[in-house]
Amino acid sequence: MRSGKKRVTCDQCDGKCCRYVALEIDAPTSKREYDYIRWYLLHRNVYVFVDHDGGWFVEFETDCDQLANDHSCRIYESRPRICRDHGDVDGICEHHAGTDPYGQRFATAAEFEAYLECRGVDWEWKRRADR
Repeated sequence: MRSGKKRVTCDQCDGKCCRYVALEIDAPTSKREYDYIRWYLLHRNVYVFVDHDGGWFVEFETDCDQLANDHSCRIYESRPRICRDHGDVDGICEHHAGTDPYGQRFATAAEFEAYLECRGVDWEWKRRADR
């Protein structure tokens, strides 16, 4: 275990890892890709984040159907491999590692647009007269 980090087992947690699904996406590089991210962020309970390694993800905040009221897993013994492998090599999940699991997280299209503006990214589509 890393020094200074307290090991937190799943039975001490409120099921943070069971309350979302995150899918890795390509880092956006075009106006179309920036627009897709804006579209994701216009939906309830959908976020986009960049992890500390520079990976981009779309995150859906939604509880697992197997999460019990006491935050335990109803199918713990037969849970998917991704659940078994969730913690890092030291067995400490990102929510208990003592640092923010997100390098950057966007909850709204406006936040993402401001992020792009700060970086001088030309992200906006030019409006055509016929639209």
